[in-house]
Amino acid sequence: MSPDPRLISRRHLLSAGAIAGLGATFSGSRSDAAALVVPGARQFTVNQPLVDAFVRRRGGPIGTSGKVAVAFRCDHHLNKFIQNLLPFHRKYQIPVTVAAMSQMFSIEAGVNGSTSMSFPALQRMALENGFEVANHGATHRDAPTSQDLRNEIVHSKAKLSMSLPKLPIELFVPPGVGGTGYQGFNGGLAPSSFQRYLAGRLILQEHALSTGYTPGYWSMSGDPLDSMGNVHVGLDAAVFARRGPLFVQAAGQLGRGVSFMYHPSSLDTAGLQAIEQFMAWCAAERDAGRLEILTVTGLMMSSFSGSIRHNLLSGTSSFKSGWNGWNGSAARWILQKEPAAWYARRGAQSAALFKDVLIGDHAGSVRQLRIPFRSPQGTRVRIEVFDVHFPGHLRVTREISLPASADFRLVHQYLALPLTGTSIVRVQITPLSGGELHVQEPQLLAA
Repeated sequence: MSPDPRLISRRHLLSAGAIAGLGATFSGSRSDAAALVVPGARQFTVNQPLVDAFVRRRGGPIGTSGKVAVAFRCDHHLNKFIQNLLPFHRKYQIPVTVAAMSQMFSIEAGVNGSTSMSFPALQRMALENGFEVANHGATHRDAPTSQDLRNEIVHSKAKLSMSLPKLPIELFVPPGVGGTGYQGFNGGLAPSSFQRYLAGRLILQEHALSTGYTPGYWSMSGDPLDSMGNVHVGLDAAVFARRGPLFVQAAGQLGRGVSFMYHPSSLDTAGLQAIEQFMAWCAAERDAGRLEILTVTGLMMSSFSGSIRHNLLSGTSSFKSGWNGWNGSAARWILQKEPAAWYARRGAQSAALFKDVLIGDHAGSVRQLRIPFRSPQGTRVRIEVFDVHFPGHLRVTREISLPASADFRLVHQYLALPLTGTSIVRVQITPLSGGELHVQEPQLLAA
């Protein structure tokens, strides 16, 4: 059953430092975004520099303008993920947070294990698909001693960071374990667990944030600390995946968000069918403008009442101020205006349309490339995001067939900006066939 949101304490929702609604007035171009998360009278102590860096990467709160936000999480078992779930995430353009153990590739053997993957392959998959990786401990086993806890939390974070140098390991996802339950921590049953127990203190010493088992929907206040320790809705049983839209609608009525989790090895044929149907529903709701699909950390940064969301490509939402850094004139595109918006129109001699942008403090963040396209006769187009100087560090490429339509259609592509080694990325649109092509100004949004 769905967790009862009333079980979240009033103190948790209204504790000092909450900034609900600030996204509505915050400009995504400000460099001091981290200042919005102000330390206050919390039930736990955070590593403030890690929290500040976390907020800066995303450019501040992720405003959703009154839309509910959801996130999906995959808990290890990557053989089955690659085989069964990755195609769904790519088909519907849905990001996922992968809860990974630092010893995953050596201890998860067999068909339900993770032996078909490696850390370099996981890193590349995350960059190209907009996935993030969270620390899920070293072994997914209990830690009955203090040294065991350090091995599972501190040393695991160090190993993951070393093995995935282009991805920030900002989030801890407590594993479900028996025995002592991490010396009484038990996955974080309340925000105070992150101060009361050694496991909680070690988690927040090494990570900006953590999920947990605190019941209720996610706050969507714009302050990630309000989501510390929040629980997920499990989708391993087909019945819960089929009820996914009901969870989303219930959360939306409260102005909250919801995080969904699955174990790839636990899903039977009915479960996989139900998850695909739910993902298809989420994608349709997003495309209709009624839902935002984010990563787990993006959900933590989301603001239901806010409207500002950092856009790496521009502080504006149209070509109304001219080409705005795009190579439109040189590439022989034409700017045109309709009552609703400006758009770029491809000409007979048009070359690829592109813009280069510095990533700066936003390195390591997951982004959602969102492009409104229109083609009255139908056409094919390639969208790319790549490192200008070292394309081998990042190259995301996708070819799209646009059906004939009199209306603009949103195309989404999620990706992760490399944490290291990349300073400038190019967003490029290349027509691949004849036919009219109209493009409203693309956005590269925090996700």
